[in-house]
Amino acid sequence: MENNNNNPGDNNKHININKHNNYMAEINKYRLRYTELIDEETERDGEMIVETKDIQWTMEQFMRNRHIIKMDTKQLSLNKQ
Repeated sequence: MENNNNNPGDNNKHININKHNNYMAEINKYRLRYTELIDEETERDGEMIVETKDIQWTMEQFMRNRHIIKMDTKQLSLNKQ
């Protein structure tokens, strides 16, 4: 029998490892400055501070139901007391 390296079970094992690593990831703090298009002519600027382990996922969720036309993200130092 041939060894098939494209076994879907192997892919699931790697996905679970990535999820496990994300649970153990360090929390980082970010400042998001953005411009949102409200209607055809109205823009609104906003800013928020988020603490997250996965900034890419957080930004995707934030932009999910908004029409963001500009975003600036800066990582901040996380003050631990």
